[in-house]
Amino acid sequence: MSNLHGPTYYEYKIKNGDTFSGIIHRMFGHALNDTRYAEAVRHVLALNPQINNPDRIRAGEMLRLGVLPIKPQPKPPAIARPSKIKPPTFITQSVSPNDMDNFWALAWLEHNANYLTIPGAIATAAGGNLLSPGNVSLIDKVSDHYADYKTGKTTKAQYDYRRKQELDLLKKNIGPVEKILFGNKTTHQSIRIARAGGIPATTHIAKHADRLKSLGAMSKHGGIVLVGVGLTAACMQIANTTDTKEKNEIFVEIITSTAVGTIAGSLVGLFLISNPVGWGTAIVLAVGSTAGSYALGKLARTAYDAHGEVDFVAGTGVDRVCK
Repeated sequence: MSNLHGPTYYEYKIKNGDTFSGIIHRMFGHALNDTRYAEAVRHVLALNPQINNPDRIRAGEMLRLGVLPIKPQPKPPAIARPSKIKPPTFITQSVSPNDMDNFWALAWLEHNANYLTIPGAIATAAGGNLLSPGNVSLIDKVSDHYADYKTGKTTKAQYDYRRKQELDLLKKNIGPVEKILFGNKTTHQSIRIARAGGIPATTHIAKHADRLKSLGAMSKHGGIVLVGVGLTAACMQIANTTDTKEKNEIFVEIITSTAVGTIAGSLVGLFLISNPVGWGTAIVLAVGSTAGSYALGKLARTAYDAHGEVDFVAGTGVDRVCK
């Protein structure tokens, strides 16, 4: 491409995660197995003599990129008058600071999503397990015992004994999380009958039960958000990969790990409906389900790499969505 003022070039700022071959493919449309790939490489290196090793380009450096000529450019004359040589015109794309911040965040997410999703999945799952119906029901039982006492089915001593049993188990289960859930008060101090007049006696008990249920639901919602983050990162990887088999490997891995994680979470949730568990067990269950889904995802990717031939990405339309 040329104009009356000489050849026109573009300045491209190398981004985090860029590779030299990836830039060649994105800018010129030539992949490694393309017949013109080597020609494109020579052309870009000729425009950028400062590059000593194309495999070691760095984010932030500028590349000069020009339209690949149809024919090899003739060698410049041995003697040329500097005054007759017209300098190239450089066009630099202007990028706002917000756009750059968004790009760096997305670039980090594409390559490092596991550093966010794996610990996050363990934390949210552990929180949801600990605040499961099985544990929260221990608080509800205190209200039931109080109702039995007030209707004469049990004595005050029986109520006090049963209340202590339920709260002892809850305190044991939540362990060090007690400080987070109830602040400076203990479990037994918090889950008490309201002595003030004008409100139902079990108001405080019901309020604590509802609050813990809400916290448990928030943990589940956080898990859903993290699944979305993982799917987004996988979609970005698929979009930025030119190799069809690698696209499918990424697809198989993320779909397998997401499906296994969802099924495992559902099974654990069913178990915890009527089974109160301690904080240690809650963490073990969270680590187990997360590690299992991650490992099976990797196993599915390895199996596809060895035997897979079906193009799931094209067949499901994922390649059109992840652009």
